[in-house]
Parts: sequence; C-alpha cells; structure tokens
Amino acid sequence: MSISRTKRNKFLIAAVVLTAALASIGGAYGQSDSAQQTQAQQTQAPPVAIPFEPTRSFIMVSVRDDSDLPAAYRWLYKDHVDDSISQFEPYVTRYATYRALPVPPGGEDFGTYNWIMTEHYWLINATSWPGSKKNVALAETFDKHYLEITRQPTDQGLRPNTWVGSRNGYHPTVFVFAPVFWEDDFKGRDRAIEDGANYRWLVAFKYPDGVSQKEGDKWFHEVLAPAIVKQPEVTRVLSSRVLQDPKTSPFQRVVEIWFDNSKQWEKAMAELKGKVAKPSWATYGTFPYMEPYKDFVGVFLLDTPETDHLRERRGYVTGR
Repeated sequence: MSISRTKRNKFLIAAVVLTAALASIGGAYGQSDSAQQTQAQQTQAPPVAIPFEPTRSFIMVSVRDDSDLPAAYRWLYKDHVDDSISQFEPYVTRYATYRALPVPPGGEDFGTYNWIMTEHYWLINATSWPGSKKNVALAETFDKHYLEITRQPTDQGLRPNTWVGSRNGYHPTVFVFAPVFWEDDFKGRDRAIEDGANYRWLVAFKYPDGVSQKEGDKWFHEVLAPAIVKQPEVTRVLSSRVLQDPKTSPFQRVVEIWFDNSKQWEKAMAELKGKVAKPSWATYGTFPYMEPYKDFVGVFLLDTPETDHLRERRGYVTGR
C-alpha cells in the first residue's frame, strides 16, 4: 500500500522536528555535564601522590601475667590479624609475630616485655597522607578488657596518645619505625644461621628529657656500644635511629644485641654494670642509666617468627 505525498511530507517534517528536539536536549545535557565537570575540576583538590617510603617497624606488647595469654591470643588471632591485613595488605610486605621468650632473671631491670613482638615492612608512610586514619572501611576491633590485660591505659584507644610507661604501672604498646636496613653494624657481620642459635635482645630507648639525641648518641657510640661489642658473650650488635616520621612513640634508638642463650645475656649484663660509666646527663642511677619501662624497653626473641601472617593467614579478610 502506497502512502500519499501529503502524509509522507508530514512524516518527514515530524522526523526533522523530533531530531532537532533530541539534538537540542542532548546538547543541553552535554553542556550542563561539561559545565559541572569543569566546576568540579576547579574546586576539587588534585589527587595526592603517595611516595614510596619503605620502612620497618617493631611493636612490643606485654601482658599482666601468663594467665592473660588465652584472652590476649584470642583477640590477636580472632580479631586483630584479619583486621590488620584487611587494612594494610596493599602496602605491607611482611607482617610477622614473634613470641617473646621468658623474661630472664633481672630482665625487669631493663624494661622487658613478655608477650609478643610484631614486625612490619611498609612500602609507604601510612600516616602522612590524607585519609589514612579516618577513611578506612572498617575499624579495628578491641575492647577495654584487652587494654587491661596488656597493661595499657583504657582511655586512649588501642595505641596510646601519650607515653605513660613505668615499672609498676602501665606497659603501653611500644611502636617504633626504623629504616629498612640497619644504620650501624657493630659486630658479627659475617654471622650465618649455621653458626648457632640466636638469642635476640631487641631494645628501644630514649634519653632523659632535656638530653638531645646528638648528645645521647655520642655516649651511645663512644661508650655504650664499644663496651657491649667487647663482651665475648655478644655475637651480634646492630642499631638504628628511630624515624621521626612516622613518629608513634617517644623512643629515639632501636638496638639488637644477640647471644647464644639467656645465661650468656645474664653474664654479659653483670659484667657491663661494672664497666660502663654513668653519663653526666643520666637521671637514673643504675645501668643502663635509663629508667626501665619509661625510657628503656626490650624483648627477648628467637631469630624466626612464630607466625608470618601474610603468608599463612586464611581468615576473614575484608576489603578496605
């Protein structure tokens, strides 16, 4: 059936009008979107480039006594490990936990922690860019009971804002960042796994208030470190300054001193007490001349972790 010329013309006119209308509408929307996009680009801050800043961190945690270990480990493996991996897996290459070895006789005189040390290797400074603290999808799980059994203040969250460590009071979580590679290698550079067991003493300390790091480090390098190196019981000595950024604790230096076993540590400390002169700036009268749990903390470890979480964990790991 043929369509009359009049009807065909009407169809053509209607098509032209409809096409023009659609083009007009589309153009209007296109102009609006473009204008909005331009305005957004003008008002929105440019994205932040996160620099590659590899670092290493050490975390020491204590418990009140061994009866608290079941609850502490329950929190660690039920909640904390998965929470941590969920948040930082994209920019952490190592997340390992070392079980602290028993505190040897006299260990409390050196601020010894008794539960775990956690080691991270970071690819970025996760505290220095916008959103690192508040823009994570899920918060960490902890409660007041965990803070109580780990001898921490219960009003400052999982990581205390101010340091309140003392021998008979709080033993807050120690969190220090250091360079990936040790800055000072004082003794045992050629030591290998085949050379025997390693009883690691990991120490973090700060000089008393009013003593500059330059002044304190002069004593460390010229007096303390040489005296430690001379002890025949000592097999390895390494040290680094604690980084100022990220700054998560008051400590200024981290040191590792290795022995064959705890008896060798006890022997070396007894000898050092009579050999290392008290610095003029010291406010604490007993070697190592820094107050335990306040200015001087440490932990005894093996050379291999109890758990390497990123390799071994298959828990409830969420998206960020």
